[in-house]
Amino acid sequence: MRKATTLLLSILFTAIAFSQKRSNPKISKNETEISSFILGDEYLAFGGEFVYRVYVIKKLKIGAGVLYGANYVESYEPEFYGYGALFADVTQFVGHREKWSFGGQIGHGIYNPNHGVYTQLRAGPYWSLSCNYRAIVSKRLLFNTSLIIGKRNLHSEYSPHVSANSGFTGLKFGVVF
Repeated sequence: MRKATTLLLSILFTAIAFSQKRSNPKISKNETEISSFILGDEYLAFGGEFVYRVYVIKKLKIGAGVLYGANYVESYEPEFYGYGALFADVTQFVGHREKWSFGGQIGHGIYNPNHGVYTQLRAGPYWSLSCNYRAIVSKRLLFNTSLIIGKRNLHSEYSPHVSANSGFTGLKFGVVF
């Protein structure tokens, strides 16, 4: 985890150091973002997401997306469990160059912790909040980095109450075009 965090922070620093001094060229246009993320709650999760946003009013975009991740469970035999979600997305840009933004996602997720005979499909609401920075690579390509907090409320199909899944924090990085 320490190596991954160091790598992501190095990428963020490089992006900030080499970004140009002009405004965000995608601010009044529709956009597509493809990102990778690393999240931590009671498990370590790796994955990616695809988001399409449309321009609504100055400095505000709304969109929808899909994410897929895999929870890594460290034990005597390491295991990966898949997690997916569909969500709505809102992004509000701040500052006169519109490089910084705050975002929110809310949707519904599905998780399948396959334990052999004891397969349980869990589903429930998913939400996250993020603080984002965009470095300008070219007029059509931006590099996006984010700090994320959120929660997955995953209900078991055998039990109506919520599993003991705490909130998560993490890092996300990707490209916007």
